[in-house]
Parts: sequence; structure tokens; C-alpha cells
Amino acid sequence: MRDDHAELIRLLRRLAELIDQPAAPAQLELFELRRALSSTLIAHLKAEDWVLYPRLLASGDAAIAAIAAAFNEEMGGLASAYVAHTDMWSASAIAEDWAGYCTATRGIIDALTNRITRENRELYPLLDRLDRAA
Repeated sequence: MRDDHAELIRLLRRLAELIDQPAAPAQLELFELRRALSSTLIAHLKAEDWVLYPRLLASGDAAIAAIAAAFNEEMGGLASAYVAHTDMWSASAIAEDWAGYCTATRGIIDALTNRITRENRELYPLLDRLDRAA
């Protein structure tokens, strides 16, 4: 999962570089980057839903379970926002409003980056603690 985080950060940085440009890149370049970001993010979220959260919630430690539940609930909103963003910004919408896409995408990049940082600092150490106790 930490490898997923590293890859997601790499993809988000590349996307940030693209949206800092005054004009849209080639459609295929942006499509490939968005596809890679979405597929990596979806696979990561599924792993969290199927492996990480069930393990933390069933840890037997009320504090760990509460933190995991809060993170899990919060992620639903961010995942929905990401899906809405990708649905709204089709290739034609991006071509018609590059500046608007860049502004909206900066918000998504910031939200995902903050989430990954928080998981690395707050959530994954809980998993490490459980592994050491096992």
C-alpha cells in the first residue's frame, strides 16, 4: 500500500506539472496520465476497503478501530469528489475550459495529496503496530 502511495504521489506531481502549463497538453498524454491515476487510485482504494480497514476495525483496540472508522468514512467523500471530477472533465470539457480544469484539478490534487500524507503519518503506523504485536 505504501508503494501505491508513492506511485499516486508521482502521478499527482506529473498532473500538477501539466496543469501548470498555459495550454493543454496533447489529449493522449493527459488521457494516459488520468487513466493511470484513476486505475492506481481505484486499485488502492479497493485494497484499503478489503484489507486495511477490516483489519484495523477488527483489531480489538477501540482507539485503532475509531481512527480507522473515521478515515474510512472521510474517504467516501473524497472518492465521490474524485469520481465527480473525472466525470465532469471529459476531453471536450478540458479542451473548452483548460483554465477551469486546471483550477478544479488543483483542488483534487491537494485533497488526494493531503489524504495520502495523513494516511502515511496516522493510519499506516497503526497497521505497523498491529503487525509488531502479532
